Amino acid sequence: MKQKSPISVGKIQFYTYNCDQIDDLVFIEQFPYDNRTDFLVNRSLGGVAVKIEIENERSGKGARRNVAFQLVDVTARCEVAVKSARISLRESDSFKNEYVYFPANSYEIKPGNTYKLLVSDLTASQTLYERVFHLFDKDSLPHPVDWYAVCDAGIRCPWGDELYKTVKAEDCQQYYVRFNITQKFGSMLPSILPQLEMRLFYPNGRYVEINFSEPQYTDSEHYKSGERFVEFPFTTISEYNGVFYAELLCMEYPIAGFVFDSNADNDQGTWSGKYLKPLEEYSLEAAGARWADGCAEGDESASEEDDKFIKLLDEFINCGKSSESEDEAADVNTNASCDIDDSDKSSDADHQNILLPSLLDHLTGLRSVKAKLTVYERVVRFNKLRTESGLPTTSAPLHAMFLGSPGTGKTTVAKMMGMILHRAGVLSKGHVVVRERATLLGQNYNSEAENTIAAIKEAQGGILLIDEAYQLYQPNDPRDPGKFVIDTLLTALADETNRDWMLVLAGYPDDMKRMFDMNPGFKSRIPESNIYLFEDFTEEELVEIAEKYFSRYHYSLSPEARDTLCTRLSKDYKNRKRTFGNARHVINLIQTEIIPAMAVRVTNHPVSDPNALIKIKAADIPDFIEPIPDTSRPIVGFVK
Repeated sequence: MKQKSPISVGKIQFYTYNCDQIDDLVFIEQFPYDNRTDFLVNRSLGGVAVKIEIENERSGKGARRNVAFQLVDVTARCEVAVKSARISLRESDSFKNEYVYFPANSYEIKPGNTYKLLVSDLTASQTLYERVFHLFDKDSLPHPVDWYAVCDAGIRCPWGDELYKTVKAEDCQQYYVRFNITQKFGSMLPSILPQLEMRLFYPNGRYVEINFSEPQYTDSEHYKSGERFVEFPFTTISEYNGVFYAELLCMEYPIAGFVFDSNADNDQGTWSGKYLKPLEEYSLEAAGARWADGCAEGDESASEEDDKFIKLLDEFINCGKSSESEDEAADVNTNASCDIDDSDKSSDADHQNILLPSLLDHLTGLRSVKAKLTVYERVVRFNKLRTESGLPTTSAPLHAMFLGSPGTGKTTVAKMMGMILHRAGVLSKGHVVVRERATLLGQNYNSEAENTIAAIKEAQGGILLIDEAYQLYQPNDPRDPGKFVIDTLLTALADETNRDWMLVLAGYPDDMKRMFDMNPGFKSRIPESNIYLFEDFTEEELVEIAEKYFSRYHYSLSPEARDTLCTRLSKDYKNRKRTFGNARHVINLIQTEIIPAMAVRVTNHPVSDPNALIKIKAADIPDFIEPIPDTSRPIVGFVK
């Protein structure tokens, strides 16, 4: 009968050290060991240090055993090294930690290979424990933040599969933080997917729970498509309920994070988009600001006549806040509004100072607008500080004019201004209501003033953005009803008792300037400092917008496809006309030409490689078609 070992192994933890840490091996016990098994290393790898927890299985008795630590290269299928030690446990010892290390140069430990450590009791000829770890080659593989794309995340209750944005947590109940992910580089990943780490920051700010998990898939279809998920358990305690921050990391690099409240009503749904962006540095204040921002997100509803394309664009800009697509064609969503809830409490000066640069960083191009908006925000915040100190202030002119072509981000910037003014206390809500000539004139004659007053009322506390406002001014038609809209707007602007709204007139520069010069009422209420010029995006910026779109929706361009796309957008840009849609043109090209061409190509053959559903090839980018010159002669007589 084989002798049972009086000792066991509770756990094994690894730590990879660099060549410049070899002298620190005298402090091997102080290395930051944890339960991770995946490590990102390169040629500077010095070796692997191991912490082994040896447990005493004999209650009230001591134990002395000869123990071997065998390192095996699973990839090369060979033994790398064997070390042994005499383990002595006293009667009072329930466990002790043993430390060993394996120098990389001495044992040819290679980045990119998988290894296994086996712990054996030589006296009893018994294997006590084994654990596998992986060394991912930093020099030959993608950066960890590029391996997975996080789709959405939420909290799962133990009694079901639904995800929640907030939960009313019960005391001493186990819940699960879940991230739904996709594999971005199927053909480039090693044979074993890297594990993911979650750091859960508790509401008191003093306790961080760390867990590790391998990505899982629910069925074979999800496995083929690269759809995975990771779940991490946590137990709620009544005195610690509140706003948590859950951060997802891949080999110590943050790839996503979201804030949730465990002391709120159960709110079914998931966090996605900008609300999954990791905090640059965790703090109670930063988590609180993210939570307030999430609570402040308004519901932006599209009108009945909005088509699917416009709805997608509206979702794409995500209410004008810091999503990856701030530069999208926000101004095409006519007759819609975006509310910022009154419950937003994050209006303190420090958060405001951090918020605007963060938002502007996500905008492509618009250098002059960014510079002007930064100054504008500082003036508003300065006036607020003077007011709070009991000093007199001069109210800054609110109303503005946005000059630019469609698709240059005018609506997005308007929503940013609404948020700035709301947080500063200038506007009570900060939402944006968008109108154009057709929606203000209406279907019935003589309803122009009524429709305009209704739009102003809807915009109370926020911003009324009139897109293509120059169409209201028709100097060659004295009976044009647009003049009644202008008269109603001027009357409202002259009412000094109602300053809880802002008017933004938007349109092509030349047409808007002509309207501006011919209407002294507008000119006296919109100073030069409040006129913003939105220039067309450059060729490089159009490519950047396309790449942001592909990244958001989990596509990637082959090098050849990127070159072809650059050539196509360059020709589009050089041959652009007045109606060129800028960001909208790029999105339209992707959705109506590139993706359909890719779909036809991929589905012509059985899909065996999930990467085929991600990688865009040069053949998917359509060639530029030269515009047909207009050679028709003008028709004399009448205009149809």
